[in-house]
Amino acid sequence: MIKCVIFDIDNTLYSFKYSNAIALDLLKEYTRKNFGWTAEEFDAKHLAVQKEIQAQMGFNGICRDRLLRYQKMLEMSSLPLFPHAVRMYELYWNTMLNTLHEFPGVEETFIALKNKGLRIGVGTDMTIYIQLLKLERMRVLKYVDFLVTSEEVGEEKPSGKFFGKCIEKSGCNADECLFVGDDFRKDYTGAVSSGMSALLFNDTDTNEAVKISSLSEVLEHLR
Repeated sequence: MIKCVIFDIDNTLYSFKYSNAIALDLLKEYTRKNFGWTAEEFDAKHLAVQKEIQAQMGFNGICRDRLLRYQKMLEMSSLPLFPHAVRMYELYWNTMLNTLHEFPGVEETFIALKNKGLRIGVGTDMTIYIQLLKLERMRVLKYVDFLVTSEEVGEEKPSGKFFGKCIEKSGCNADECLFVGDDFRKDYTGAVSSGMSALLFNDTDTNEAVKISSLSEVLEHLR
């Protein structure tokens, strides 16, 4: 019997792809005006810095820190950190939050789960501060009993350590936990390999998973 439902955030509760595209376009315009970079130059520098950080730090929450990313982009181009690193960081995340629109049924699903007496967790590859702001923006943070991030664990999904922390914080057995995410390898197989049940949302790439096409189907699955 499921006693705890744990949700991924990005591309599960809202469209990261949509908001990220808008935010990156504004960053490209910022760097064009201030540094004369073309969109292609921005993309190349952005990708190079991502690879450098991941090679240096591995895959964990800190490797996703946008301020570190923009700091390194500026240093790579021998440009001043002040005031641009912080302004780029704020431009990116303010845009992400201001364009963040949750998928249909998020708050209703969280309320219904609470009414059933289930615990609600969040398990996400990202830094704590930003993910809390996203949950708050979607009006569901008040329903969340616990949060697990890759920043806290030091490893990203599908790490067994990551899902082990989810189980530990749930206060339940692994087979009493249901994980809902959008990525087959990270969310679905990671959860199942750790003994949880799992649902794959918003995915069209694999037939090897139990899929849902709307978050309200989580409730139907529990029935």
